[in-house]
Amino acid sequence: DPGFARNCFEQIRGFGSYGFPESHAASFAKLVYISSWLKRHHPAAFACALLNSQPMGFYAPAQIVRDAVEHGVEARAPDVNRSDWDNTLARRADGALALQLGLRQIDGLPEADMRRLVARREAGYDSVEELARRAAPPHGALRKLADADALRSLGGGQGRREALWETRRLPDAK
Repeated sequence: DPGFARNCFEQIRGFGSYGFPESHAASFAKLVYISSWLKRHHPAAFACALLNSQPMGFYAPAQIVRDAVEHGVEARAPDVNRSDWDNTLARRADGALALQLGLRQIDGLPEADMRRLVARREAGYDSVEELARRAAPPHGALRKLADADALRSLGGGQGRREALWETRRLPDAK
């Protein structure tokens, strides 16, 4: 019946221009308030959670880290002896929380290989050779770790260049 259809349409149109936006706005306002409170009172945890929720499409990980640092958070670079796959929180000497960047922040690393690296870490890796033997990551992953300076805790804190040379000395290096 055209009259019934017109009545239904008018009710839906009336609700559509009022009901949904108001409820949506209220839900969004609550999310914004909670997020703002967390960012203000727990900036390291807030940044860590945002990074572990990527990709979200709003902000690049580098922007999130930069903002956290600008708000007093110590951000620690990915490292094979300190990082998990995901980003984590660590205690600083003064008791405050620091953001330990995870291996997921290094582009192109296979998650399964990096989770194996973390699982086999035990008390840590002492050298590139030991890391390659125990964790058995693909050689390309070792090069990416070296290029990202994530091997600096091996062998007395060698730099990126030395670590890249070490990965090239391995038997199955290409």
